[in-house]
Amino acid sequence: MNHSLKRSRLALAIASPALLGSLVAALPATVHAEVLVPIKLYGFLNAEIEQVQAKGGTTPYQSRGRVTDGNSRLGITGAFTVNDRLKAIWQLEGSLNSFDQGGTDDLGKSQTLTSRNSFVGLEDVQLGRFLVGNYDSAYRSLVGSGGEMGGNLGLSVTGLDLWNNTSAQLTGNSYSVFSRGESRYKNSVHYFSPELMGFSAAASYGFDESRNAGLNRGRMSLALKYRNGPLQLGVAVDQQQSTGVDIEHLQQGFGFRTMGQDGANTRFVKLVGSYKFPTGTYLGAGVEQASYGFTEFVPPSGTNFYPVLNSGRMKQTGTMLSLAQEFGHATLMFSAGQLSKLDKAVFGNEDDYKATQFSLGAKYKLNDTLTAYTYFTRIRNKPQQSANLGQTPLYSVGSGTADAYLSPGDSPRAIGVGLIANF
Repeated sequence: MNHSLKRSRLALAIASPALLGSLVAALPATVHAEVLVPIKLYGFLNAEIEQVQAKGGTTPYQSRGRVTDGNSRLGITGAFTVNDRLKAIWQLEGSLNSFDQGGTDDLGKSQTLTSRNSFVGLEDVQLGRFLVGNYDSAYRSLVGSGGEMGGNLGLSVTGLDLWNNTSAQLTGNSYSVFSRGESRYKNSVHYFSPELMGFSAAASYGFDESRNAGLNRGRMSLALKYRNGPLQLGVAVDQQQSTGVDIEHLQQGFGFRTMGQDGANTRFVKLVGSYKFPTGTYLGAGVEQASYGFTEFVPPSGTNFYPVLNSGRMKQTGTMLSLAQEFGHATLMFSAGQLSKLDKAVFGNEDDYKATQFSLGAKYKLNDTLTAYTYFTRIRNKPQQSANLGQTPLYSVGSGTADAYLSPGDSPRAIGVGLIANF
């Protein structure tokens, strides 16, 4: 849906009046009153009916049916020309997540109009795009797993994670089996270069405005992509300052998670690629290495008279493979991924942090707007691992609270059908 509104109405919607003022000043005075700004409304609704369970750990999640939202969203975006090379761009995007539960998810969080990618920026034909706001990192937006190569587009395209925005997805969250370094940065700046000879690059930085406990947990990512017809390749790195593994909660059975820690940092590096054959066959693969820093306080004991602050790093590799085959309006899909052992684990056995997942099923495009799909996914977690369902994870302890979690060793599975409507 496209509309044209006067520039004066756009000024009420853009979050940076100062930037707007400088852009308007660059326009000839004789055309100020005639500037028209195209506005686009977009989004999708995605709902699933499924049977889920997670057993194997100390607190099983018993089998039950549910209706699940598949990362539904609503957004408005627009742009207007400054000169032959430059234009101003903006976007406000809100999540319709958990519309099936009145807008509140299983962690007790509610969504707002700007909870997703929202920004104001400039785009130059030769220099690229510069954005300021709340936006996906370069690690996610340029070479992420949720689109053809990057982004979070769901079943509307065929990408590395064939099941993006469903319970069957394998990637994109800290609890996924692959691409755990993907994130949306708050208080952030982003740069995207133009494509040159098939190559494009991006950089992101998220400022830590809160500085809790005096820590600067700023986050940055860099990405490089190459595209040549049906072939796409990408490499990216994501670095989280003052962030390490929460050893205390790990030992208490809360699962593997990170927290703010002085002197530690966490880093992700990944390589992904895909190729679509003329036969309609899609093949995608990726590898990601996570390097988790940590600091651990060791109190005095009978053999150690002084407290000690240990520090170090633990590493873990994730891999995945996707295969899809088109048959007219129908597409059969299969994906598999795994997390390897946790090298130099400070608690438990290294192999106890392994996990595997596979998802299989099909989608059918009813028309340009509506797609139906069905899936089965299964995760096998070792005793210290808590890999979870992609879009709407299961919480076996504390559901409805901000501290909810899946007990280590619980192995989720889901079977369902879904319908996604794009507009």
